[in-house]
Amino acid sequence: MALPISEHMTSDLLFQIFQQQLQDPNCTIDCSKEFIQKVVGTYIFILTRSGNIPQNQFEGIVEDLQAEVLEMFRKKTYGFYDLKEYRQNSRANKGA
Repeated sequence: MALPISEHMTSDLLFQIFQQQLQDPNCTIDCSKEFIQKVVGTYIFILTRSGNIPQNQFEGIVEDLQAEVLEMFRKKTYGFYDLKEYRQNSRANKGA
């Protein structure tokens, strides 16, 4: 039986890293491309520590992960001009 999307997404390590980086008050990255690279880099680092990624498939895996994180990023920040505006709005809502 498949998990509901919301439950599946919260148990997914990639999504957890994405959320953590998105909500990190110490993160100064405002560029979406840099943000995506940081999320994917963190995920790849964790994967390579717990196993290994075949070298001949590494580039394809990174491209797939970047596409997946880009989709998450677009859905999460939809309606905001950029990452900086999204974070400012998120922080303002938490304080309200």
